[in-house]
Amino acid sequence: MPRLPRLKTMTSSEFLTTPQLADRWHIHQNTLIKWRKIGKGPFFTRIEGNVLYSLAEVELYEQANLITHEP
Repeated sequence: MPRLPRLKTMTSSEFLTTPQLADRWHIHQNTLIKWRKIGKGPFFTRIEGNVLYSLAEVELYEQANLITHEP
């Protein structure tokens, strides 16, 4: 049986907590909490009750919502 490729181990620096993401985006933590409840915002994971946002997912969300000019 062929061996599966080894998955890269992610470090804590590759994840953001709710306070860290709120600081990054200059918004209140409660905004992120509300967004999670309605399915808005970047994907997140919950590990042992802690919400973590993958930095890669955050960056994808930022790129998808990038506004290059005003209408």
